[in-house]
Amino acid sequence: MEMGKSKQQFMDLNRETAMRLWSKSFGKETKAVDFAGRIIAKGAYNDRNSEFGWNVDHILPQSKGGATADHNLVCCHIRTNDEKADRFPCFTANGTAFDIVKVQNHYEIRAKSKKKESEEEAKSEELDFFDSASGIRFFKKLKGIQNKRRFVGTVFIRLQGLANTAVVDFIEELMEAEDISYKAENPDSNDLIVVARDYDLPLKDDISELLDKCILLNTYLGSCFLPCGYVAGYDIFYRIDCFEDKASMYGQLENINWASMTYNHPYNSGLLASYSQQRGQDTLFVNGLVLENTEAGEKVERERHSEYTEYDYIYTNLSKNLKREASGK
Repeated sequence: MEMGKSKQQFMDLNRETAMRLWSKSFGKETKAVDFAGRIIAKGAYNDRNSEFGWNVDHILPQSKGGATADHNLVCCHIRTNDEKADRFPCFTANGTAFDIVKVQNHYEIRAKSKKKESEEEAKSEELDFFDSASGIRFFKKLKGIQNKRRFVGTVFIRLQGLANTAVVDFIEELMEAEDISYKAENPDSNDLIVVARDYDLPLKDDISELLDKCILLNTYLGSCFLPCGYVAGYDIFYRIDCFEDKASMYGQLENINWASMTYNHPYNSGLLASYSQQRGQDTLFVNGLVLENTEAGEKVERERHSEYTEYDYIYTNLSKNLKREASGK
């Protein structure tokens, strides 16, 4: 049995399989662009002499236990495949850095955001404030980014009837890259507002990454923490705000707080009240700039009577597993 399993796992990819994957990925297109940005041509399969030669690669390398299954295969340029090879979980192809990340029960290739790359570069460059040259060099870098447009992401998480503060610790870990603050909505209740904020989201990928965290949190809260009684209700508001420069950000950011969160329910269009005074909806809401800069704008229609639109999306497989966990507590 083990020999048969090994043979199945490491079987050779043939042309028929490759063509089927091409059709599944690109339809009837005769030319396409692989994940690294290189052009490939359907008729140049496995042709190393062609400028557009391509083949099929395992996302999670076979050497790391990756299976030869559609969900773990990707059509890519031969040079892209050579550069990726068996590198895991990070690699560089066509000058772009990528991560191989686990998403539910499979792996995906994702480009690193420029923000992450710059953060990693900054960490690698030693900063010594006792060295005047190092300190001034760092200050000059900061001077150069003050007048650039700033996109700020804010996530307001309203926890009603919080019965276990482990929920807050969980949110802190999930939002570990963001600045966290807290506000007691009512001193006489167990209601808490957690605010997670990222002051610099220059790319759409960065905005999407924070949305993914919100969907994850919505999945855990709705599928586990709420049915287990750790919270009595919750709301998540994710908004993006754009400022012309850092000075205007400092001047206007204080006006973006929980009290200003409003949602006008489509069935109650005559009333636009502070959402903090309404009963929890146990869902996720996003504002217009989130819709414009993520795939959310393609999935839901923007609410015309409110600044926010309901975006009650969850990770389905994760939700099923969490519900099973919750049933056993």
